[in-house]
Amino acid sequence: MATTFQKCKTDEKNKAYPCASTRCKHPWTVRYREPGGRSGRQREKSFPTKTEAVDHGVKMENDKREGTYIDPKRGAVPLKVYAEKWIGRQHMATNTEGTYERAFRLHIYPALGSRLLSAIRTDDIEQLGRDMTTAGLSANSADAYLTPLRSVCKAAVVNGDIGRNPFIGAKLPKLPNKAVDETQLPTGQQIQDMADEFRPEWALSIWLMAGLGLRTGEMLGLRIGDFQEDHVRVSRQITRGKAGQGPVIGPLKHRRVGDWRKIPLPTNLRDAVRAHVAAYGTGPDGALFKTLTGTLVAASDYATHFKKVTKLLGFEWSPHDLRHWFASTALSNGLPLLDVSRWLGHKSINETADTYGHLTPDSTGRAVKVMDVAITQHRAGLVLDTAA
Repeated sequence: MATTFQKCKTDEKNKAYPCASTRCKHPWTVRYREPGGRSGRQREKSFPTKTEAVDHGVKMENDKREGTYIDPKRGAVPLKVYAEKWIGRQHMATNTEGTYERAFRLHIYPALGSRLLSAIRTDDIEQLGRDMTTAGLSANSADAYLTPLRSVCKAAVVNGDIGRNPFIGAKLPKLPNKAVDETQLPTGQQIQDMADEFRPEWALSIWLMAGLGLRTGEMLGLRIGDFQEDHVRVSRQITRGKAGQGPVIGPLKHRRVGDWRKIPLPTNLRDAVRAHVAAYGTGPDGALFKTLTGTLVAASDYATHFKKVTKLLGFEWSPHDLRHWFASTALSNGLPLLDVSRWLGHKSINETADTYGHLTPDSTGRAVKVMDVAITQHRAGLVLDTAA
Protein backbone atom coordinates (compact mmCIF):
# COMPACT_ATOMS: atom_id res chain seq x y z
CA MET A 1 0.00 0.00 0.00
CA ALA A 2 1.07 3.58 -0.56
CA THR A 3 2.45 5.44 2.44
CA THR A 4 2.33 9.19 3.01
CA PHE A 5 4.82 11.11 5.15
CA GLN A 6 6.87 14.29 5.53
CA LYS A 7 10.61 13.96 5.03
CA CYS A 8 11.19 16.92 7.30
CA LYS A 9 10.15 14.66 10.17
CA THR A 10 11.47 11.26 9.03
CA ASP A 11 14.57 11.77 6.90
CA GLU A 12 17.71 12.85 8.71
CA LYS A 13 19.27 13.88 5.39
CA ASN A 14 16.47 16.34 4.70
CA LYS A 15 17.61 19.92 5.17
CA ALA A 16 14.46 20.72 7.20
CA TYR A 17 14.98 17.79 9.61
CA PRO A 18 14.09 17.76 12.41
CA CYS A 19 10.90 19.76 12.11
CA ALA A 20 9.01 20.06 15.36
CA SER A 21 6.01 21.94 13.97
CA THR A 22 2.78 19.96 13.68
CA ARG A 23 1.43 22.32 11.02
CA CYS A 24 4.55 23.04 8.99
CA LYS A 25 4.40 23.95 5.32
CA HIS A 26 6.97 21.40 4.18
CA PRO A 27 5.89 19.05 1.35
CA TRP A 28 4.25 15.66 1.77
CA THR A 29 5.64 12.59 0.00
CA VAL A 30 3.75 9.51 -1.13
CA ARG A 31 5.70 6.29 -1.65
CA TYR A 32 4.36 3.24 -3.51
CA ARG A 33 5.50 0.30 -5.63
CA GLU A 34 4.89 -0.32 -9.29
CA PRO A 35 2.96 -3.49 -10.23
CA GLY A 36 4.85 -6.70 -9.39
CA GLY A 37 4.64 -6.87 -5.61
CA ARG A 38 7.97 -6.70 -3.77
CA SER A 39 9.80 -6.92 -7.10
CA GLY A 40 8.06 -3.77 -8.35
CA ARG A 41 10.16 -0.62 -8.50
CA GLN A 42 9.59 1.77 -5.62
CA ARG A 43 8.38 5.23 -6.60
CA GLU A 44 7.72 8.39 -4.65
CA LYS A 45 6.36 11.83 -5.43
CA SER A 46 6.00 14.99 -3.34
CA PHE A 47 3.04 17.38 -3.11
CA PRO A 48 2.40 20.68 -1.30
CA THR A 49 -0.41 19.20 0.82
CA LYS A 50 -1.16 15.90 2.51
CA THR A 51 -4.50 15.63 0.71
CA GLU A 52 -2.84 15.75 -2.71
CA ALA A 53 -0.27 13.15 -1.68
CA VAL A 54 -2.91 10.79 -0.28
CA ASP A 55 -5.09 11.17 -3.39
CA HIS A 56 -2.16 10.35 -5.66
CA GLY A 57 -1.32 7.27 -3.61
CA VAL A 58 -4.93 6.07 -3.74
CA LYS A 59 -4.99 6.57 -7.52
CA MET A 60 -1.77 4.60 -8.03
CA GLU A 61 -3.08 1.71 -5.92
CA ASN A 62 -6.42 1.69 -7.75
CA ASP A 63 -4.66 1.77 -11.12
CA LYS A 64 -2.55 -1.24 -10.11
CA ARG A 65 -5.65 -3.23 -9.10
CA GLU A 66 -7.48 -2.32 -12.33
CA GLY A 67 -4.49 -3.00 -14.57
CA THR A 68 -4.36 0.59 -15.83
CA TYR A 69 -1.20 1.73 -14.06
CA ILE A 70 1.02 4.05 -16.10
CA ASP A 71 4.52 4.96 -15.01
CA PRO A 72 4.31 8.76 -14.59
CA LYS A 73 7.88 9.12 -15.87
CA ARG A 74 7.07 7.53 -19.23
CA GLY A 75 5.11 10.57 -20.35
CA ALA A 76 7.56 13.01 -18.76
CA VAL A 77 9.10 13.92 -22.12
CA PRO A 78 8.56 17.08 -24.18
CA LEU A 79 5.93 16.63 -26.87
CA LYS A 80 8.39 17.69 -29.58
CA VAL A 81 10.89 14.99 -28.58
CA TYR A 82 8.21 12.32 -28.34
CA ALA A 83 6.56 13.28 -31.64
CA GLU A 84 9.84 13.32 -33.57
CA LYS A 85 10.66 9.81 -32.36
CA TRP A 86 7.14 8.67 -33.24
CA ILE A 87 7.41 10.11 -36.76
CA GLY A 88 10.73 8.33 -37.21
CA ARG A 89 9.03 4.97 -36.59
CA GLN A 90 6.18 5.48 -39.06
CA HIS A 91 5.92 4.34 -42.67
CA MET A 92 4.36 7.38 -44.30
CA ALA A 93 3.92 8.42 -47.89
CA THR A 94 6.09 11.41 -48.79
CA ASN A 95 3.09 13.73 -49.04
CA THR A 96 1.74 12.63 -45.65
CA GLU A 97 5.12 13.09 -44.00
CA GLY A 98 5.36 16.58 -45.48
CA THR A 99 1.86 17.46 -44.29
CA TYR A 100 2.63 16.26 -40.76
CA GLU A 101 5.95 18.14 -40.72
CA ARG A 102 4.22 21.42 -41.59
CA ALA A 103 1.46 20.88 -39.03
CA PHE A 104 3.96 20.32 -36.22
CA ARG A 105 6.32 23.10 -37.30
CA LEU A 106 3.71 25.80 -37.93
CA HIS A 107 1.07 25.11 -35.29
CA ILE A 108 1.66 22.30 -32.80
CA TYR A 109 5.27 22.82 -31.69
CA PRO A 110 4.97 26.60 -31.17
CA ALA A 111 2.00 26.02 -28.85
CA LEU A 112 2.80 22.73 -27.10
CA GLY A 113 6.21 21.50 -28.25
CA SER A 114 7.98 22.18 -24.95
CA ARG A 115 5.16 20.80 -22.78
CA LEU A 116 5.55 17.35 -21.25
CA LEU A 117 3.42 14.82 -23.05
CA SER A 118 1.84 13.69 -19.77
CA ALA A 119 0.98 17.31 -18.89
CA ILE A 120 -1.11 18.02 -21.99
CA ARG A 121 -4.78 18.28 -21.06
CA THR A 122 -8.07 18.48 -22.91
CA ASP A 123 -8.25 22.24 -22.42
CA ASP A 124 -4.83 22.58 -24.11
CA ILE A 125 -6.23 20.84 -27.20
CA GLU A 126 -9.30 23.07 -27.14
CA GLN A 127 -7.17 26.21 -26.82
CA LEU A 128 -4.99 25.14 -29.77
CA GLY A 129 -8.11 24.65 -31.89
CA ARG A 130 -9.44 28.07 -30.90
CA ASP A 131 -6.11 29.75 -31.59
CA MET A 132 -5.99 28.34 -35.12
CA THR A 133 -9.49 29.44 -36.05
CA THR A 134 -8.92 32.85 -34.45
CA ALA A 135 -5.85 33.20 -36.67
CA GLY A 136 -8.10 32.76 -39.70
CA LEU A 137 -7.98 29.02 -40.41
CA SER A 138 -11.21 27.26 -41.32
CA ALA A 139 -12.56 24.49 -39.10
CA ASN A 140 -11.54 21.97 -41.76
CA SER A 141 -7.97 23.30 -41.84
CA ALA A 142 -7.72 23.34 -38.05
CA ASP A 143 -8.93 19.76 -37.91
CA ALA A 144 -6.37 18.73 -40.54
CA TYR A 145 -3.52 20.38 -38.61
CA LEU A 146 -4.64 18.66 -35.40
CA THR A 147 -4.62 15.22 -37.04
CA PRO A 148 -0.89 14.54 -36.46
CA LEU A 149 -1.16 15.45 -32.77
CA ARG A 150 -4.27 13.28 -32.49
CA SER A 151 -2.29 10.35 -33.92
CA VAL A 152 0.62 10.90 -31.52
CA CYS A 153 -1.67 11.00 -28.48
CA LYS A 154 -3.50 7.86 -29.58
CA ALA A 155 -0.19 6.04 -30.05
CA ALA A 156 1.03 7.20 -26.63
CA VAL A 157 -2.05 5.69 -24.96
CA VAL A 158 -1.64 2.40 -26.86
CA ASN A 159 2.05 2.29 -25.92
CA GLY A 160 1.30 2.88 -22.23
CA ASP A 161 3.08 6.24 -22.09
CA ILE A 162 0.03 8.23 -20.99
CA GLY A 163 -3.14 7.03 -19.34
CA ARG A 164 -5.70 9.10 -21.21
CA ASN A 165 -5.97 10.67 -24.65
CA PRO A 166 -6.43 14.46 -24.16
CA PHE A 167 -8.54 14.59 -27.34
CA ILE A 168 -11.30 12.63 -25.58
CA GLY A 169 -14.09 15.07 -24.76
CA ALA A 170 -12.33 18.04 -26.37
CA LYS A 171 -14.69 20.65 -27.84
CA LEU A 172 -13.08 21.50 -31.15
CA PRO A 173 -14.18 23.82 -33.99
CA LYS A 174 -17.37 22.43 -35.48
CA LEU A 175 -16.87 21.03 -38.95
CA PRO A 176 -19.30 22.21 -41.63
CA ASN A 177 -21.82 19.92 -43.27
CA LYS A 178 -20.06 17.74 -45.84
CA ALA A 179 -22.96 17.91 -48.28
CA VAL A 180 -22.09 19.95 -51.38
CA ASP A 181 -24.48 22.76 -52.32
CA GLU A 182 -24.92 22.17 -56.04
CA THR A 183 -26.40 25.64 -56.51
CA GLN A 184 -23.02 27.16 -55.58
CA LEU A 185 -21.01 25.20 -58.15
CA PRO A 186 -19.84 26.65 -61.46
CA THR A 187 -21.88 26.05 -64.60
CA GLY A 188 -20.39 24.45 -67.68
CA GLN A 189 -20.08 27.86 -69.32
CA GLN A 190 -18.30 29.32 -66.31
CA ILE A 191 -15.86 26.42 -66.36
CA GLN A 192 -15.15 27.19 -70.02
CA ASP A 193 -14.67 30.86 -69.11
CA MET A 194 -11.97 29.83 -66.65
CA ALA A 195 -10.26 27.64 -69.25
CA ASP A 196 -10.31 30.48 -71.76
CA GLU A 197 -8.64 32.85 -69.30
CA PHE A 198 -6.01 30.32 -68.14
CA ARG A 199 -2.43 30.12 -69.35
CA PRO A 200 -2.80 28.33 -72.73
CA GLU A 201 -0.39 25.53 -71.82
CA TRP A 202 -2.40 24.82 -68.63
CA ALA A 203 -5.92 25.49 -69.94
CA LEU A 204 -6.69 21.80 -70.50
CA SER A 205 -6.26 21.23 -66.75
CA ILE A 206 -9.58 22.93 -66.02
CA TRP A 207 -11.63 20.46 -68.01
CA LEU A 208 -9.55 17.47 -66.90
CA MET A 209 -10.51 18.19 -63.29
CA ALA A 210 -14.13 18.91 -64.20
CA GLY A 211 -14.49 16.02 -66.66
CA LEU A 212 -12.62 13.37 -64.67
CA GLY A 213 -13.21 14.49 -61.07
CA LEU A 214 -9.48 14.74 -60.30
CA ARG A 215 -7.79 16.38 -57.36
CA THR A 216 -5.26 19.07 -58.28
CA GLY A 217 -2.24 16.89 -57.49
CA GLU A 218 -3.68 13.99 -59.48
CA MET A 219 -4.24 16.23 -62.51
CA LEU A 220 -0.69 17.58 -62.31
CA GLY A 221 0.64 14.03 -62.04
CA LEU A 222 -0.94 12.84 -65.31
CA ARG A 223 1.34 11.53 -68.02
CA ILE A 224 0.54 10.96 -71.67
CA GLY A 225 0.85 7.20 -71.16
CA ASP A 226 -2.03 7.25 -68.65
CA PHE A 227 -4.58 7.95 -71.40
CA GLN A 228 -6.20 5.01 -73.18
CA GLU A 229 -8.97 4.93 -75.78
CA ASP A 230 -11.89 5.13 -73.35
CA HIS A 231 -10.35 5.63 -69.93
CA VAL A 232 -7.49 7.23 -68.02
CA ARG A 233 -5.44 5.35 -65.44
CA VAL A 234 -4.62 7.56 -62.42
CA SER A 235 -1.78 6.24 -60.28
CA ARG A 236 0.14 9.18 -58.83
CA GLN A 237 -0.14 12.75 -57.61
CA ILE A 238 2.15 15.76 -57.35
CA THR A 239 2.44 16.91 -53.80
CA ARG A 240 4.61 19.12 -51.63
CA GLY A 241 7.37 17.29 -49.81
CA LYS A 242 9.30 18.42 -46.76
CA ALA A 243 10.43 22.02 -46.44
CA GLY A 244 12.66 22.94 -49.37
CA GLN A 245 11.96 19.80 -51.41
CA GLY A 246 9.61 21.35 -53.94
CA PRO A 247 7.04 19.24 -55.82
CA VAL A 248 7.43 15.47 -55.47
CA ILE A 249 5.60 12.47 -56.91
CA GLY A 250 3.64 10.37 -54.44
CA PRO A 251 0.93 7.71 -54.31
CA LEU A 252 -2.76 8.56 -54.52
CA LYS A 253 -4.58 9.75 -51.44
CA HIS A 254 -5.74 6.83 -49.24
CA ARG A 255 -3.72 4.43 -51.44
CA ARG A 256 -0.37 2.66 -51.39
CA VAL A 257 2.45 3.08 -53.90
CA GLY A 258 1.45 1.31 -57.11
CA ASP A 259 -2.31 1.52 -56.52
CA TRP A 260 -4.37 3.09 -59.29
CA ARG A 261 -7.93 3.75 -60.40
CA LYS A 262 -9.55 3.84 -63.81
CA ILE A 263 -11.83 6.72 -64.85
CA PRO A 264 -13.99 6.90 -68.01
CA LEU A 265 -12.44 9.25 -70.57
CA PRO A 266 -14.91 11.39 -72.56
CA THR A 267 -14.13 11.42 -76.28
CA ASN A 268 -13.80 15.20 -76.44
CA LEU A 269 -11.26 15.17 -73.59
CA ARG A 270 -9.28 12.40 -75.30
CA ASP A 271 -9.08 14.55 -78.45
CA ALA A 272 -8.21 17.63 -76.41
CA VAL A 273 -5.29 15.80 -74.76
CA ARG A 274 -3.89 14.88 -78.18
CA ALA A 275 -4.20 18.48 -79.35
CA HIS A 276 -2.55 19.74 -76.13
CA VAL A 277 0.46 17.45 -76.55
CA ALA A 278 0.80 18.41 -80.21
CA ALA A 279 0.85 22.10 -79.27
CA TYR A 280 2.89 22.12 -76.03
CA GLY A 281 4.68 18.77 -75.81
CA THR A 282 5.22 17.02 -72.48
CA GLY A 283 7.29 17.51 -69.35
CA PRO A 284 9.43 15.12 -67.27
CA ASP A 285 8.58 11.45 -67.95
CA GLY A 286 5.76 12.47 -70.28
CA ALA A 287 4.04 14.75 -67.75
CA LEU A 288 1.07 16.47 -69.34
CA PHE A 289 1.82 19.81 -67.67
CA LYS A 290 5.11 21.58 -67.02
CA THR A 291 6.52 24.94 -66.02
CA LEU A 292 8.16 27.37 -68.44
CA THR A 293 11.50 25.80 -67.54
CA GLY A 294 10.23 22.27 -68.20
CA THR A 295 9.93 21.07 -64.59
CA LEU A 296 6.97 19.62 -62.70
CA VAL A 297 4.24 22.08 -61.73
CA ALA A 298 3.86 22.55 -57.96
CA ALA A 299 0.31 22.37 -56.65
CA SER A 300 0.86 25.65 -54.76
CA ASP A 301 1.91 27.46 -57.96
CA TYR A 302 -1.08 26.08 -59.80
CA ALA A 303 -3.42 27.16 -56.98
CA THR A 304 -1.97 30.69 -57.12
CA HIS A 305 -2.66 30.98 -60.86
CA PHE A 306 -6.15 29.46 -60.44
CA LYS A 307 -7.00 32.02 -57.76
CA LYS A 308 -5.70 34.84 -59.94
CA VAL A 309 -7.94 33.75 -62.84
CA THR A 310 -11.09 33.25 -60.78
CA LYS A 311 -10.60 36.62 -59.08
CA LEU A 312 -10.25 38.26 -62.49
CA LEU A 313 -13.56 36.69 -63.57
CA GLY A 314 -15.29 37.56 -60.31
CA PHE A 315 -15.58 33.95 -59.12
CA GLU A 316 -14.67 32.51 -55.72
CA TRP A 317 -14.26 28.83 -56.59
CA SER A 318 -11.33 26.57 -55.81
CA PRO A 319 -9.99 23.74 -57.99
CA HIS A 320 -11.90 21.30 -55.78
CA ASP A 321 -15.18 22.80 -56.97
CA LEU A 322 -14.43 21.34 -60.41
CA ARG A 323 -14.24 17.91 -58.80
CA HIS A 324 -17.58 18.62 -57.14
CA TRP A 325 -19.00 19.57 -60.56
CA PHE A 326 -17.96 16.18 -61.93
CA ALA A 327 -19.60 14.27 -59.07
CA SER A 328 -22.82 16.31 -59.07
CA THR A 329 -23.15 16.03 -62.86
CA ALA A 330 -22.60 12.27 -62.81
CA LEU A 331 -24.99 11.55 -59.94
CA SER A 332 -27.77 13.91 -61.02
CA ASN A 333 -27.81 12.13 -64.36
CA GLY A 334 -28.33 8.72 -62.77
CA LEU A 335 -24.81 7.24 -62.73
CA PRO A 336 -24.41 4.75 -59.83
CA LEU A 337 -23.10 6.11 -56.53
CA LEU A 338 -20.67 3.19 -56.17
CA ASP A 339 -19.11 3.86 -59.58
CA VAL A 340 -18.78 7.59 -58.91
CA SER A 341 -17.19 6.85 -55.52
CA ARG A 342 -14.64 4.58 -57.20
CA TRP A 343 -13.84 7.17 -59.90
CA LEU A 344 -13.35 9.88 -57.28
CA GLY A 345 -11.00 7.68 -55.28
CA HIS A 346 -12.86 8.13 -52.00
CA LYS A 347 -11.76 6.07 -49.02
CA SER A 348 -15.25 4.61 -48.71
CA ILE A 349 -18.65 4.97 -50.34
CA ASN A 350 -19.85 6.58 -47.09
CA GLU A 351 -17.73 9.64 -47.86
CA THR A 352 -19.35 9.91 -51.29
CA ALA A 353 -22.83 9.47 -49.87
CA ASP A 354 -22.27 12.09 -47.16
CA THR A 355 -20.97 14.61 -49.71
CA TYR A 356 -23.12 13.96 -52.77
CA GLY A 357 -25.88 11.51 -51.81
CA HIS A 358 -28.55 14.22 -51.87
CA LEU A 359 -27.87 14.76 -55.58
CA THR A 360 -28.99 11.31 -56.68
CA PRO A 361 -32.38 11.25 -58.46
CA ASP A 362 -35.36 10.58 -56.20
CA SER A 363 -36.35 6.92 -56.58
CA THR A 364 -39.73 7.14 -54.81
CA GLY A 365 -41.79 6.71 -57.98
CA ARG A 366 -39.64 3.84 -59.21
CA ALA A 367 -39.86 2.15 -55.80
CA VAL A 368 -43.68 2.29 -55.83
CA LYS A 369 -43.81 0.66 -59.26
CA VAL A 370 -41.27 -2.05 -58.35
CA MET A 371 -43.08 -3.00 -55.15
CA ASP A 372 -46.50 -2.92 -56.87
CA VAL A 373 -45.27 -5.45 -59.41
CA ALA A 374 -43.64 -7.65 -56.76
CA ILE A 375 -46.69 -7.67 -54.50
CA THR A 376 -49.06 -8.36 -57.39
CA GLN A 377 -46.93 -11.25 -58.60
CA HIS A 378 -47.22 -12.91 -55.21
CA ARG A 379 -50.97 -12.18 -54.97
CA ALA A 380 -50.58 -10.43 -51.64
CA GLY A 381 -53.74 -8.47 -52.38
CA LEU A 382 -55.81 -11.67 -52.33
CA VAL A 383 -54.25 -12.70 -48.99
CA LEU A 384 -54.96 -9.30 -47.46
CA ASP A 385 -58.57 -9.32 -48.74
CA THR A 386 -59.14 -12.77 -47.26
CA ALA A 387 -57.67 -11.75 -43.93
CA ALA A 388 -59.95 -8.75 -43.79
